[in-house]
Amino acid sequence: MTEPLPLSILLLARNEASRLETLLPALRFAGEVVVVVDSSTTDATREVAARAGARVFERPLDGFGPQRAFALAQCTQPWILWLDADERLNRAAEASIVRTIRGSGAERGFRIARYGWFLGRRIRFCGWRGETVLRLFRRESARFDDAAVHEQIRIDGPVARLDGAIEHHSYASWMECRDKLVRYAAAGAEQARRAGRTAGPLDVLLRPPLRFVRMYLLQLGVLDGGAGLVLCALAAAQVMLKYAELWALPGQTPSRGRAGD
Repeated sequence: MTEPLPLSILLLARNEASRLETLLPALRFAGEVVVVVDSSTTDATREVAARAGARVFERPLDGFGPQRAFALAQCTQPWILWLDADERLNRAAEASIVRTIRGSGAERGFRIARYGWFLGRRIRFCGWRGETVLRLFRRESARFDDAAVHEQIRIDGPVARLDGAIEHHSYASWMECRDKLVRYAAAGAEQARRAGRTAGPLDVLLRPPLRFVRMYLLQLGVLDGGAGLVLCALAAAQVMLKYAELWALPGQTPSRGRAGD
């Protein structure tokens, strides 16, 4: 049996029992898997992760940046691979990770292509085309920012590119779309509020159609067929909810929008 790599898989999970049942067995090449479970989880996520041999921690979600920073602090291996429960490595990506960790390069972090899937269909446009994400890095060279949503990893040192890709199977069901849309809109509004940004009626009125036009026409979402149409419409709806919530937050004074998408 091949010895596991000196690699920690970093995973956040909320009601992800079914996905973890298929994902975790495919990660046995890593020395450890660290799963931080959102304390609002109501399914068997904790039990599924523990049965698969993962190190499981539970913590209230106070933003994705702080949650990932907590998870990073629990990792013990020198290399970290950040994955989400709805992501899968293809074979080329796994082979590239193995070669990289067994090598001796000077790079501190690595980016990899990510292909998006929506309701079972591969999305090739809508702004998702050509996306790369920084997911493999040396533990001592990395830190997460404190963003509530769309968190970023900061790397001290050179960054290179891995072969292969991550397959991102987001929004497997319509109910999941609805749930994530509301949660991400609320988190985005809170993040904007913390940054001192404000919103008003023009944001709620104008930003959603502008987002739709950008994704569906300028970024060629029309070429993704019906799935592209629904995805772009949902993105516009999320923008509307974000700015409506930001406008309606306690203490908010309506003003011309200054919050970035």
